[in-house]
Amino acid sequence: MLRAQLVFDSRLVTIERIDHPPNEPHVDPDEEVSGHYSINLLERGGFSVRQGRQQWTIGATELFITAPGQIYQYAHLDEGHPPTDVCLAVCFKGEARDEIDGLRIDALERQMPVVPIDNRRAYLRRRLFIHLKNGANRLAIESITGELLIGTVADAGRHLYKPSQLEWYARRIDEVRRTLDEDYGCDHTLSRLAADAGMSPYHFARVFRELAGLPPHRYLVRRRLRAAAAQLRAGARVTDACYAVGFQSLSHFIHAFRGAFGVAPSHFRPSRLSALRSSASQPPRGAYGDDDHEERRREDRGEPRVEDEQLHDNRADHRRRQDRRAQK
Repeated sequence: MLRAQLVFDSRLVTIERIDHPPNEPHVDPDEEVSGHYSINLLERGGFSVRQGRQQWTIGATELFITAPGQIYQYAHLDEGHPPTDVCLAVCFKGEARDEIDGLRIDALERQMPVVPIDNRRAYLRRRLFIHLKNGANRLAIESITGELLIGTVADAGRHLYKPSQLEWYARRIDEVRRTLDEDYGCDHTLSRLAADAGMSPYHFARVFRELAGLPPHRYLVRRRLRAAAAQLRAGARVTDACYAVGFQSLSHFIHAFRGAFGVAPSHFRPSRLSALRSSASQPPRGAYGDDDHEERRREDRGEPRVEDEQLHDNRADHRRRQDRRAQK
């Protein structure tokens, strides 16, 4: 007998904890048909899945993927004893089937039925478990499940961290993410963020990109763009929003905003906010301008980034305009 307990529910995703009631007889059915796109993460125990002539064992180092209409068979490893496995099922609803930064949810079908864990997936599993345990808000849970979706269809990393090593990295990356989310207007540097995390700059940049899904400076630019969108919705002037969230170049801000939202900030409307998904782990295409291509290649080679926000500094002009308005 299976028991499904609702853990979280929203328009985008439902999360259930599936286990087996103690002292209840259990017989694995001959076959089951999935009704959802889902990513299933084991909290403990294990089981096997058969599809056609192939069979996989699901444990702590695998994710079990389903899609509507998928036919499979379950088998438990402890035959003759009540199953002890506990699984967290993240089921995506119809509202989540739109593109998330160019990725459609049916991309999961290419990964079925088993995906090996890697460092990013293990990191996101940890984040999801912790946020559910601590009663995080809907936005946080939806964002993590969106990251999990993208992390699941991405290519797996090569080297898997030990659990203790992943825990050490995850705590520090989470703290840096919190700093960037809350203090997005500050002038952050890679050296300072790395020092706060207790790592060398380039090692920190590599670990952050691996676990968070994008480099620190692009994570910060995305956060600034979301903050700018919120200010524009509240009626702020474009120039004021630009510098308030930490951009140092008005032209760079306009170009990045247009790439992220598909419209210039002066023409932004509240309904456009959904164009930038907070759950996505890759930057919007074209959001960082043509000059960003060489920077991406430098990152891939492990070289330091060129400061993209020093291209055309308009801060002095902005201050002079403010002073003139104040004198009138």
